[in-house]
Amino acid sequence: MIIKLEKYQDIKELRDNLKNEFVVNLEECDLKAKERIIDFLTGLVFLKGSLKKINKNEYKVIIEL
Repeated sequence: MIIKLEKYQDIKELRDNLKNEFVVNLEECDLKAKERIIDFLTGLVFLKGSLKKINKNEYKVIIEL
């Protein structure tokens, strides 16, 4: 599943459709929104999971449930 986010407020879509593995596309985000979203994702996977940069604007998120 690929989730395309354009601004930080779109993180609600990610939260509402949370799966244990997905790709986040940040192509349309400005730099500040990208930083905030990446901080959120880092916190999300901190205890059990991983965050891997696929390319400049995409990150693969794995949450171990």
